[in-house]
Amino acid sequence: MARSNRQLTQFAVGKLEEFLALGPSKFVSATAGNTSVALSQSNGLNILSVKLFDETILEAYFGGLQLLEVTLYDGGFYDKQGRPSRTTRERLNGLLDALGAEELIPEGVRAYLSTEADGACHVGCAGIGRPLGRGHEPVTIGANPVNLEFLS
Repeated sequence: MARSNRQLTQFAVGKLEEFLALGPSKFVSATAGNTSVALSQSNGLNILSVKLFDETILEAYFGGLQLLEVTLYDGGFYDKQGRPSRTTRERLNGLLDALGAEELIPEGVRAYLSTEADGACHVGCAGIGRPLGRGHEPVTIGANPVNLEFLS
């Protein structure tokens, strides 16, 4: 199912789905336009990284094919309010949607703009969120298909 009408977001989602279907031994890192998806190993973990303009926006940590956690980054490109760019939010939302559909994190987790006066970018769902943007730490979500668990 298409996660986005943007071709490069679909590319990143497709590479995530490829990793989940084929595993690390058959996964091939790739770049399309401004988006790259690569696999590395560290301390026995498989780390799937998504970059936008060579800046990391997502790292998914797997023990084998079991997701352990996902870390989201702002990508270093901001709008005037210090929020991650629209393109960054678009890529993240496509990937978060795919992770939710695979029941690796709760469905509905998104990078969204707050309705509060500051309009800051947050990552979360159902009224639970963490800020993401200039001056904020990356957001790490634990693997849990039912409950949204922030690890940072």
